[in-house]
Amino acid sequence: MSILNYTDPIIAKNLNKIDKWIKKKKEISKPPFYTSTDIRVSENKVVAVDTNIFPAGFNNLSNYFLKKSAKNIKMYIEKLNLPVERILIIPELHTRNPFYWDNIIAIKKMFEIAGILSDVGLIVDDGTNFMIEFDSTSDLKVKAATVDKSNNKVFVNDFMPDLILINNDFSTHFPNILKDIDQPVIPPVEVGWHSRRKNIHFDFYNSLVDEFCKIFNMDSNIFQLKTELIKNINVEEDDDRLKVANLINELKSKIGSEQNIFIKSNSGTYGMSVMQVNEGSQFANLNRSGKKKMKVSKGGKLLSDLIVQEGVDSIFGKKEPVYYLIDCEVSGAFYRVNDNKSSRDNLNTRGMYFEPISESGLNPTISIISQIGSLATGLEIQHLTK
Repeated sequence: MSILNYTDPIIAKNLNKIDKWIKKKKEISKPPFYTSTDIRVSENKVVAVDTNIFPAGFNNLSNYFLKKSAKNIKMYIEKLNLPVERILIIPELHTRNPFYWDNIIAIKKMFEIAGILSDVGLIVDDGTNFMIEFDSTSDLKVKAATVDKSNNKVFVNDFMPDLILINNDFSTHFPNILKDIDQPVIPPVEVGWHSRRKNIHFDFYNSLVDEFCKIFNMDSNIFQLKTELIKNINVEEDDDRLKVANLINELKSKIGSEQNIFIKSNSGTYGMSVMQVNEGSQFANLNRSGKKKMKVSKGGKLLSDLIVQEGVDSIFGKKEPVYYLIDCEVSGAFYRVNDNKSSRDNLNTRGMYFEPISESGLNPTISIISQIGSLATGLEIQHLTK
C-alpha cells in the first residue's frame, strides 16, 4: 500500500486545522514570492528533496495552472499594499537554453493575466549597455536590455518598475546594482546560492515537519529527510574522501541497505554536483571524472562543504512530482521524467522531460509537504538576512 493511502485521509480529515496551521506559520516565516519543490514519494516516505527560491520551469505548467498562478500573484500583490503595476524580471544571463526563455515567457504571461506590465532586465558586471533577443522553443523571442540605475532606482530603457522579480540564483555573488534601491526586490537577492546552505534549509524543514506531525499525530519519519553536513572537504585528498565515506556508511546503517545515498554540494543548484552511491567505498575510490564532478558547482565555484543525504525511491517509477507555489499556495505541478534513470536515481539530469499534472491530479499530502518546503525557505531567508 502506498504511503499516500495512509496520509491522504488524515490530511483530508484535518484540512481546516492544517490550513490554519499553515496560515499561522506563514505569518511567522514569511515565505518568498515563489518556490518550486521537488518531491519524492516512496512506499513509506513523502519528502521535499529540494526547494528552489528562484524557480524556472513555469513553461511546463498547463494554461489552467498559469491562470491559477496569476490569481495567486494578484492576491500576493494586494497584500503588499503597494501600487505595483510594472514588474522588472531579472533572469539568468549566461544561458541560451531556449527552454529557460520559455519559462520567462510563461512568467510574463502570468503577469499579463494578472493585469501587470513586465519587462526583462539583464545584470552584467562589466557595466556595458546593450539590448538582445533570446530564442525560445517557439517563434516567440524574449527581448531584454541591461539594467541601469539612477536615484536609487533600477530600470531598463524607459521602463521604470514598481517591483523587481529575481529569476536568477546568483550563485557566485550579490549584484551591486541591486544594493540600496528604493524598489522592493522579491525574493531577496541576498539569498542566492552565494549565501544559501542546504543543511540550514533542511534543518528548518525537518523541524517544521516534526511540529506538524506532533499536532496531527503522525510519524515524522514519513516526511523528514535525513541530512548530514560535512565541511572543508577537498575531494582530491584521500583522507577527505574517506571522511565522507565514513559518514555515508553511518547514514546507510540508519536508513537500511536498500536505499542509495546522495552526496551534494551544500550550496548548489540545477542538479549539479550531485552524486549517488550505495556504499562509502564508492566515494572513497572516486575516479578522475567523479572528482571533477564533485569539485566545482555552477559558475565554477569550488566546493568545500557537502551534505550526505538519504535517497528516496519513487513509487511513480522514473518520474517525480514538482510543485510550484506562489506565496506558499500551490499554484501548479508537473512530473519530471527521465527514461534513462531508475526510480532510485537523480532524475534532474540529461534526458529529463516533463509531463503535465491535471488539476484533479494534485495530491493533498504532496501539496502540504511542498508548502512546508516553502515555509522552510521563509525561515531560511530570515536566518540569512538577520
